[in-house]
Amino acid sequence: MTQTMTPHHSQEAGEQLPLLPADDVPVQLRLSQRTRRIGLAGVARARAILADQAARRRQASEEAAHITPPRAA
Repeated sequence: MTQTMTPHHSQEAGEQLPLLPADDVPVQLRLSQRTRRIGLAGVARARAILADQAARRRQASEEAAHITPPRAA
């Protein structure tokens, strides 16, 4: 029997994961401060885009709730 591995997120939204001590991270995976800043700026930009899209969907949904469909003849 083949079992599919699906990611399961047990952490609460917004929970901060602990960082590994710098000595435990292989050299190939260590990030410079510049790379961290660029990455965090990208994450912030993506979150802003998603928040804007959610706000637009919410607004469109609220506006559509006030519209009544025409009655069938």
